[in-house]
Amino acid sequence: MRVLLLVSWLVAAMILVSSVCGIAADAGKNGLRLLNVNNSVELMKAADDLSAGGGTIHLAPGEYVIDKPVELTGKNCVSVEGSGWDTTIRKRGDGDAVRIISCGFCSIRNMLIIGDSAAAKGSGVVFKDSSSCTVNYCRIAGFAESGIRFEGDSKNPMSSNTVSNCHFIGNLQDQLYSYHNNDFYITGNQFGTHTKYPRTGCVLDHSSAGTYSMNYHWGNMNALRLGPGANFNRIENNRFEQSRETGIVIGSPKGDGCVYNIITGNTIHTNSEGEPGVYPAVSAANAVETTFCTNQIFSWNRDVVKQSAALVVGAGCRHWIIKDNIFRDCTGKALVYDEGAGHIVKDNLMD
Repeated sequence: MRVLLLVSWLVAAMILVSSVCGIAADAGKNGLRLLNVNNSVELMKAADDLSAGGGTIHLAPGEYVIDKPVELTGKNCVSVEGSGWDTTIRKRGDGDAVRIISCGFCSIRNMLIIGDSAAAKGSGVVFKDSSSCTVNYCRIAGFAESGIRFEGDSKNPMSSNTVSNCHFIGNLQDQLYSYHNNDFYITGNQFGTHTKYPRTGCVLDHSSAGTYSMNYHWGNMNALRLGPGANFNRIENNRFEQSRETGIVIGSPKGDGCVYNIITGNTIHTNSEGEPGVYPAVSAANAVETTFCTNQIFSWNRDVVKQSAALVVGAGCRHWIIKDNIFRDCTGKALVYDEGAGHIVKDNLMD
């Protein structure tokens, strides 16, 4: 019976992908295509030439300098693949490098995507009205706004997008921005900088039911902003380090509330590095039913850098479980919360 169920599920999955991607026994006219490109002109032409059924654009090693975005609109099952980090798409001037509009089951992988240091606006990869898409093994750096932006909306949120094993370096606003982008999988990425300080490593704004795990953050003003309106997320086993201000900001005093988020197994260290003793490591507002357990908060340079508090559970927060954490190296009270707000606080190690 189990074998029959598995076979039935696999057949159903193959039918779904086939219907979306145009795969058929006689896939000749509208079937998937492999387009090998060697320069910027060929790259732009390949993006235009692919049918709605999709295909693969393979970039040979080299630099592809572009003045306008590589854009895919209304296409499914498109894969844009570099040959490794010796393959670079370099955006010249203002604007985005890659735009994915109304697409599904598309991927970008295995390349560098670099912005113009003189540009005033623009991002690396922008998704709109697109779901089940993947970006992995890319280094996206030097954009005035974001490395990747998922720009959904409340009436038509995006779903099931993945960002994995990417480096976001020196994208100066929100290095990864996720808005109305649910069921996400963001794992194994690095969010850092070597010069100017990005505003945020990652923003999960009205993005829910996702997994955020094994990511590294350093040198951002805030490492992660969870919310407003972000619910049912698992923030697990990440490193949030050397934030200039607060490491993790949960919710917003004026925005939609956050509910049923799990924050566990994280290392959150050396916060308030820009102004020692001014900012807490983690702050929260309008967040309820939150699990905050088995995290470690400390400073690896405690003689110079300390946070004001480890965790501040502020206005509008109720019914948290705060358990089995380590809170060290604070200039004030390590844990700040309303004792009448129904929180369970137990077995934490504090200075």
